[in-house]
Amino acid sequence: MSGSKHILQTRQPHPSNATTVADTVYTAFREADLRVPKGAPFYFRYDHFEPETDIEPHTHPWGQISRISLGLMEVVVDGRRLTAPAEYVIWVPANQPHSASIRQATDFLSLYMAEPLAQRLPPMACLIPQTPLVRALFEDFATRRVTAMADEWDLRQFELLVETLVRAGHADSYLPDSTDRQLEPILQAIRLDPADTTTLQQWAERVHGTERTLARRFQTDLGMSFVQWRNRVRLLRALVWLKEDRPVQEIALALGYGTASAFIAMFRKQVGFSPERYRRQMCGEAERPAA
Repeated sequence: MSGSKHILQTRQPHPSNATTVADTVYTAFREADLRVPKGAPFYFRYDHFEPETDIEPHTHPWGQISRISLGLMEVVVDGRRLTAPAEYVIWVPANQPHSASIRQATDFLSLYMAEPLAQRLPPMACLIPQTPLVRALFEDFATRRVTAMADEWDLRQFELLVETLVRAGHADSYLPDSTDRQLEPILQAIRLDPADTTTLQQWAERVHGTERTLARRFQTDLGMSFVQWRNRVRLLRALVWLKEDRPVQEIALALGYGTASAFIAMFRKQVGFSPERYRRQMCGEAERPAA
């Protein structure tokens, strides 16, 4: 079930003027780009992408937040691959070469922001979790189809959004790594075999530590629990197998779940909907979600 691949072309920026979206690179999406008022602090654009959409490498003079309505997106920044489910947005600072891939049909929101507010976000591309407030602010902008700032209320809401993104923290990777001598063999083993059901207590015995120490190191080094990290490994493997059209029951068993329902519950928690719906979205068969 490969489907047709959509590759969106880009245009090089005009060196003399970077005041319009079309003048930079955003013809990658559509010729109907709107002009951005010179000096505008931010600009939103809204798209609906079909399955297997790739955006070719490009740069632009504004920092960019990318947000999808469901599924996963992948952004490559200077050769570094960032994969994020819909629970995260991806931040790319200004002038950093990047490309993107969307494997399932989804609504896509891009927020371009100018200095100095963009300087409040990290200097490197990263993932930022969508807290309830972050999500609510984005959804309000999307519901009102705000593009450039219309009034002071939009500016205040945008400033609150930036502050909330800053406070939400960030992650360098959806699946972080560690060189800790006790964690490293655990992570390597799970990557090689996501179906491994070894408990943290059993791992502690193998690496000559304690369960409490390992639990603390998972939180301090990786920012999540042992089970959360293992679930992310399983999710990424499941996405590959779903694309290969393997049955959900088979995937569940291959990932170490005793029942398909347990796997579906994990998948739904991570992605926001069931594995079968994700598969349909990859084919463009599901109903288009709300923006």
